[in-house]
Amino acid sequence: MGIPVISTFIGADASKSQDENWIEAQKVWPAIVEYARDNNVKIAIENCPMIFSKDEWPAGHNVAYSPRIWREMFDKFGETVGLNLDPSHLIWQMIDIDRVIREFGSRIYHTHVKDMEIDREGLYNNGIMSAGIGWQRPRLPGYGEVNWAKFVAGLSQVGYDYVLCIEHEDRRFEGTDQLVKEGFLIARNQISVLLPKKMH
Repeated sequence: MGIPVISTFIGADASKSQDENWIEAQKVWPAIVEYARDNNVKIAIENCPMIFSKDEWPAGHNVAYSPRIWREMFDKFGETVGLNLDPSHLIWQMIDIDRVIREFGSRIYHTHVKDMEIDREGLYNNGIMSAGIGWQRPRLPGYGEVNWAKFVAGLSQVGYDYVLCIEHEDRRFEGTDQLVKEGFLIARNQISVLLPKKMH
């Protein structure tokens, strides 16, 4: 199909730890990486832990959500594998977005443009041990806690010049075609002012 980058997850069993899942991933993924490498395709692993409901708790359905595993993953699989960086998941995991971009800039192969609002009342009631359930709210860019000017500038500084993909999961802009379209326009307008004219 001529697609240079595909985005996916490294699946995980939510009942197992990140380390246990990583052991299993290393049995399955070398053949996938080899196939991608042989076909000149990069694999971008999204950094979402995939914890949104009780059947995904406590460990989620994606093993590759933290810098510690990314380092091991890149060392094991080489340059064929990188990140589909979604800053919204860094917000609720309390992982420094700017530091991620600085450390892993050369391995960011794709990005998601999605914001994250922390419901402080929900966080108070549920605590961090709920792994985001009850207090993380995906939002459109500008409606959450991501500093988009710093994010886009940081990507530029590390040489990223590929896709800024709007991932629309804001429930306040769902339910009708008109609301969904309005959400995409809000996201586009928020990000487009930060880009060089050639990228509009």
